[in-house]
Amino acid sequence: MGSVDFVFAVAPHHPLASAKEPLDSEEIKRHRAVAAADSSQRGRGVTVNLLPGQDVLTVATMQHKLEAQLRGLGCGWLPLPLARPYLDAGRLVAKPVSQPRRNIRVGYVWRAGSGEGRALAWWLAQVEQPRTRLALLENHHQ
Repeated sequence: MGSVDFVFAVAPHHPLASAKEPLDSEEIKRHRAVAAADSSQRGRGVTVNLLPGQDVLTVATMQHKLEAQLRGLGCGWLPLPLARPYLDAGRLVAKPVSQPRRNIRVGYVWRAGSGEGRALAWWLAQVEQPRTRLALLENHHQ
């Protein structure tokens, strides 16, 4: 579908907000990470951007992750389109890190075997439209 940049962000009152930059793994590891649970129903799930031995607060959704980070309950990577309004308003602080910048490719899947019904055919046609893709990748306002 496309790609999304991520930003390492904390609340302005979080201890990492005033830490020396760029943040290295050892400094980040001393603070709780906020992670969105993997919602896959099959397989083992995927864990990304967490450091070995780091305390983790796992929440149900990316929106909950954002809320936890806004409240200073932890630190972590957020999709830039989701974080941007809060960065612009000063409710989050983007922190340079020594690790490479995060960017993920976003795709879409569906369960095969039940045939392609009209709803699935309609949805696949919509996702092919650049305007729909942009809305799915960029529009995260509440």
